[in-house]
Amino acid sequence: MNNDNKIIANPSLLQIGFSIFGMLFFLSMAYLVYNPEVESYQKADYRAMWVIILLFCLFAIASFYMLLSSKKVELTDDFLSIEYPLLFKAKKISLDDIKKVTESDYNVKSSHDFKTIEVYNGRQIKIEFFELKKLTITSLEVTNYEILAQNLKNVTKSYFKLHTGTKNIKNFQGYGWLIFIIVLTVGLLFSLIQKKLGH
Repeated sequence: MNNDNKIIANPSLLQIGFSIFGMLFFLSMAYLVYNPEVESYQKADYRAMWVIILLFCLFAIASFYMLLSSKKVELTDDFLSIEYPLLFKAKKISLDDIKKVTESDYNVKSSHDFKTIEVYNGRQIKIEFFELKKLTITSLEVTNYEILAQNLKNVTKSYFKLHTGTKNIKNFQGYGWLIFIIVLTVGLLFSLIQKKLGH
């Protein structure tokens, strides 16, 4: 969303979707791996089972953390506001406190059968403050990233004035993977429910 005096970049549905369904998927996998029939005296199998369960739980926690870190960014001619809706936390930063802004590539990759698969290929902007703090905003995290990034790269210039552009740029990259994860997770949950009811 943008208007005459501000740019608002809301949390991206893509990141929220990856977070929620990633969490559900890894928790389902952990439940699937758990086998109460493996006794503690079968040490090798018992340890392997709990190591795998722990790994899936760590991935689920990472997905939950990604969900909690969802951010809403607001930029005006005078300040940058960062809000974390799920943490009920917000901070307002004067543009005079920004020391440096740089932009670079941002990639999310996965691997399958020893091959690297690119899940998401986007951009990220890093904001460095005079107080040695840093903030990173990626195109995966927020909507309106392109317009936001174009303006943020100029905030340290003396002539900076907000330019909101004429239209929002829609980016549908990554949604194919999200749909795949949703279908996979729903199918996994359905089979687990059937298995539970079958017992």
